[in-house]
Amino acid sequence: MADDNKPMKYARYAIGEIVLVVIGILIALQINTWNQSRLQVKKEIEILKSFHSQFQDDLAEFEQSLSFYRGAKNSIEIILDHIENDLPYHDSLKNHFFKSTRFYGDSDLDNNIFETLKSIGVDLISNTDIRKRIVQLYEDDDEWINNFEKAYRDFLFNASENIFNTRFRDFWNGDYRDLTFQGEMIPLDYERLKTDQEYLYFIRTQKHHIGWLIEKPIESSKSKVLALSEDLEKEIERLGK
Repeated sequence: MADDNKPMKYARYAIGEIVLVVIGILIALQINTWNQSRLQVKKEIEILKSFHSQFQDDLAEFEQSLSFYRGAKNSIEIILDHIENDLPYHDSLKNHFFKSTRFYGDSDLDNNIFETLKSIGVDLISNTDIRKRIVQLYEDDDEWINNFEKAYRDFLFNASENIFNTRFRDFWNGDYRDLTFQGEMIPLDYERLKTDQEYLYFIRTQKHHIGWLIEKPIESSKSKVLALSEDLEKEIERLGK
């Protein structure tokens, strides 16, 4: 009978060994999955922190751009005030004619972090709302700023070739190395500008363009970046717990 029970004992022993091996494998897989999950969360936190940091730079860039264009808008208002109220020419106007046509050219978002995220995979961001807003910000709003600022640039360059060329001595006369963007545009006949409907239409439209093509898209994106930046802080804190 003892001999008859040996195969049963061996079978039980073998089954026990198999069970232990399977349990060991399952535990190892669970640990590996847990480690992978931790690494994924760590990577997600890092990219979110990078976005948050970049957004602070972008907000500063927005403010600098808006300030730049407000200066141009202010010069336009000074020029219009002189022309529409038939005020005499003042030497400072040549600087305002120059400032009114300045072009910033770098008002959009920095795309480096977003390009990094795309190379990793946008699904790295687990929060679907935040992921959707980030993608929309870069693929829609950033394009809006970029395209509209280019449209404004083309508007100015077209004026340079078709309006300024017969009304001013030259266009953007200044030192391009001067980072304060100072220069002058001297009118050939200031008195004639006062009744020049083509020029008046241009400069009034230019003022509107700064509002619609520059200020509106930047202000809209700025509010989205501010809200997203706040939510990123909350998400980073949640993931870090």
